[in-house]
Amino acid sequence: MTNIKKRLALAHPLYWPLWLGLGVLWLIAHLPQRLQFILGKGIGRFAYLFPGKLKQITKTNIKLCFPELEPIAQKKLAQKNFESLGIGVIEAAMAWWLPNEKLQPLFNIQGLEYAEQAFAKGKGIILLGPHFTSLELVGRLISMKYSFAVMYRPHKKRLIAFIQERFRQKYYLKAIPRNRIRQLIRALNDNVAIWYAYDVDGGRKHSVFAPFFGVPTASLTSVSRIVKLSDAAVVPISFYRRENQFQYDVVLYPPIENFPSGDFKDDAQKLNSALEHAIRQKPEQYIWQYKRFKTRPLGEPKLY
Repeated sequence: MTNIKKRLALAHPLYWPLWLGLGVLWLIAHLPQRLQFILGKGIGRFAYLFPGKLKQITKTNIKLCFPELEPIAQKKLAQKNFESLGIGVIEAAMAWWLPNEKLQPLFNIQGLEYAEQAFAKGKGIILLGPHFTSLELVGRLISMKYSFAVMYRPHKKRLIAFIQERFRQKYYLKAIPRNRIRQLIRALNDNVAIWYAYDVDGGRKHSVFAPFFGVPTASLTSVSRIVKLSDAAVVPISFYRRENQFQYDVVLYPPIENFPSGDFKDDAQKLNSALEHAIRQKPEQYIWQYKRFKTRPLGEPKLY
C-alpha cells in the first residue's frame, strides 16, 4: 500500500476515536510531570477495576512466576503492575512527542564500558532487554546517547503501526521488522547495536523449552543463529523507573560468555536467566499482560 493510500485509509471514520485518543495523549505528554504520573496511575487503576482478558493473563503469569507469594501479595503485585502499565501509556506519549531537551535529564546509564568493549570488536551488539512498561520511552532516551536499530513486530492495528513506524524511523538508526533477518545481519556487520526483545512466544517450530521463572517456556533459537552468523556480542540491558517519578536507571551488563554454545537449550537458558534477573529487580514494571507461556510442551495443558 502506497503512503497516499495509507493516509486515505487512516482517515476513515472508523479511526476517528483512535485519532482523538492520540490527541488526548499529545496533550497529556505536555502536562507537568506530577500530573502526568497521577493520570498514568489512574489509568492503570481504572483498567484493573474491570474483569477482562489482560487482567486474567496478568494474574496467571504472576501466579506462575511467583508461587512463593501469598495470594494477597500476588494481587498487590498485579495492581501495581497495572499502575505501571498506565504510566507506560504516558511514557509512550512522552517518547513520541517531547523534544530531546526535555527528556535528556531523565535518565542515567551505567555499564557503558561493556558496550564500548563490544563495539571495539567491530561485530555489532545485540541488546537483550525485557519488555518493561517503560520500553518505548527508555528506547528513545538511549537513542540520544547511541544510534541503534530496533527489531519490532508491526502492530495489528493499522493506526498504531503507522504512528510507531513514523516515530521509530525518526529517532532510531533503523527499525527492522522481526522477520527481516538478513537486514538484521547486515546491520550487525556494520557494527550497529540492535535492541532485541527476546521474551516473546514464537511458537514451537522456532523454539526450544527452557526454564523462565522455573516454568518450561518456548524460547526462540533465533539469537543463537544470529550470533553464529554475525559473531555479535549479546549484552543484557535492564532499565527501571524510579519510585513515583519520571527518572530512569539504565544498566548494561557484561556480554554473555560462551555464546552460542552449540546447544540451543543451554543458550536459551542463559538468555532467560539474564531476563529473569532484570525482571526480579522491579517485577511490577514488567509487561505481564503477554501470553508468555502460551506454547506448552507436548502433553501439557493450556495455561490461558
